[in-house]
Amino acid sequence: MTNAKPLYLQIYDDLRISIRNQSYSPGDLLPSEKSICERYSASRPTVARALKMLSEEKLIERRAGFGTQVLAPEQSSLTAGLLLPQIMETEIFQPIAASIINAGITSELQISSPYELNRPQDRKAVTLSQAEQFIHKKVNGVFFAPLENIPDPQSFNRSVIDRLTSQGIQVVLLDRDIYPWPRQTPYDLIGIDNIEAGYTMANHLLEMGCHQLAFVSQENPAMTVKLRKIGTREALIHNGLSARSLLRIHYDIEQPAEAAKQLLKANVDGILCSNDATAASILRAMFDLGARIPEQIKVCGFDDVKYASLLSIPLTSYKQPCEDIGRIAVETMIHRIQHPESPPHRIALQGNLIARSSTARCRPQ
Repeated sequence: MTNAKPLYLQIYDDLRISIRNQSYSPGDLLPSEKSICERYSASRPTVARALKMLSEEKLIERRAGFGTQVLAPEQSSLTAGLLLPQIMETEIFQPIAASIINAGITSELQISSPYELNRPQDRKAVTLSQAEQFIHKKVNGVFFAPLENIPDPQSFNRSVIDRLTSQGIQVVLLDRDIYPWPRQTPYDLIGIDNIEAGYTMANHLLEMGCHQLAFVSQENPAMTVKLRKIGTREALIHNGLSARSLLRIHYDIEQPAEAAKQLLKANVDGILCSNDATAASILRAMFDLGARIPEQIKVCGFDDVKYASLLSIPLTSYKQPCEDIGRIAVETMIHRIQHPESPPHRIALQGNLIARSSTARCRPQ
């Protein structure tokens, strides 16, 4: 156990979280005081103090000769919905959503997920339907990841936000704004600094000995990808190279070999891919064409999704702090609901470079 705070508070926090996430359900008995003392190497007065705090919150009831029984937790008056229409397409949204739900439990913010639709719908229709569900539930706030790769996304996402806020629902944006940088909407936004992410990955490739970099993405990429490209160009400038030397390759998800052929023809030795899914396809296509990775070409991605380390050539990637994003998003939402007049918070968290074999430095032959 950590010594960052008194032991009775550590015991209180652990038991409270277990009750809130229903590891102990209403009606269950907590372990005896003696068992709790042994578990935490604590004295009886220390454990009794923690249990007294839980009793005062009406989370437990202590009865002589019977034990300590868990009560049904009182429902929080604050509610928020998860509006993540691309959660099945963008892998980082799943751990972010899980973190929001967990942080909601400990912060007493009830998190509501939308009902699944039984019939096929386009992404815009799904987003609108889910927004209406939250309006019907009268939630206090909505976590919204704006929709991308649709016609005129700015107008559509703006209409979703306007619909929610017209009903008095507060909005906290996740991962991205709805406008191109540097224009900003007047709403809270929690995500990473994508310019810093691009700079970090490009600088890593240059430190590994690369001289000709390429950035691979689909046509009309998301604004987050464009910001990563800006960071890549900044790294080139800071290393005494021309930003114009950056080769930009458009990637077709159905024909990754075409992008790979262009990269080989251009004698590129360092490739940044817009995300890990793109990088995985490019790695496979380059390998099939006989490219030697990382000896000839080094490849990296962004987001560090769960399969990045499992590829035949483990992928270097930029890991997003998904747990922190979710936790801070909940804190921001609670503040926004309680203080709707306060200025917007735009929080850009820093991730980490996870270096693997795809960008390893090679010894001179």
